[in-house]
Amino acid sequence: MYRMPHINLSSYNLTGEQVRERVTRSVFYLYRPVLVVLIALNTAVAATTAMLAAYFDPQGGGVDSVSAFWARLNLALSGVPISISGDELIDKDQPYIVMANHQSYYDVFALIGYLPLPLKWVMKMELREIPIFGIACEKVGHIYIDRGNSEKAQKSLRAAGEKIRAGSSVVFFPEGTRSPDGKLQRFKKGGFVMALEAKMPILPVTVVGGRKILPRKSLRVLPGNMKIIIHEPIPVDKYTYETKEKLIERVRKVIGKDLE
Repeated sequence: MYRMPHINLSSYNLTGEQVRERVTRSVFYLYRPVLVVLIALNTAVAATTAMLAAYFDPQGGGVDSVSAFWARLNLALSGVPISISGDELIDKDQPYIVMANHQSYYDVFALIGYLPLPLKWVMKMELREIPIFGIACEKVGHIYIDRGNSEKAQKSLRAAGEKIRAGSSVVFFPEGTRSPDGKLQRFKKGGFVMALEAKMPILPVTVVGGRKILPRKSLRVLPGNMKIIIHEPIPVDKYTYETKEKLIERVRKVIGKDLE
């Protein structure tokens, strides 16, 4: 009778944790195409549902509930548990300019799913071209910004200011794009100018772990843990347009101190 050869894992110098990680990666390699299809399908359904919720109840919380469910579902399907700290620092009756670091598309899932605030997003114009998703984001009140046209960009920021004065918190990734190496990049000024104009506090948020799950310029999703760290809100009343660089540096230091 043929017997399977005995494999001595110790000869490969692998720990039990490394073996489990390799097995998980192998299984996930087979599951990944299914995951892509599941995310595409539930995104189409969620986008359509959110548009209907916005049409029938434009002032209600239906859109936020649909968005949060969609984000949490995709995190669960991807094998990504989330831990959150600092949520007790949030005044849920106070709108904020939310500033977060950006390493992965999974940062968006994490913030939509677990940041306990009604959120509107400032998004790059290229995302408007995604079928169903792009038009849905526009219909439910998210704001697209054309970074190649300063006049249109200013108009978009004014629209974002109107959203926050109406009671919604507005999310910015002040780096402007996903970090290629996980390090915090230089911050753009637009969100800070809007915070000064709206006289709204900035809520710094650090998102950890997304780059290991889905790094920039990759479609190779891997399961892993993510963490959201909410920091103390920063009032802007002591800053002016002339001193906004000090505000930018303060927010950047707060977000960066808890990055891996």
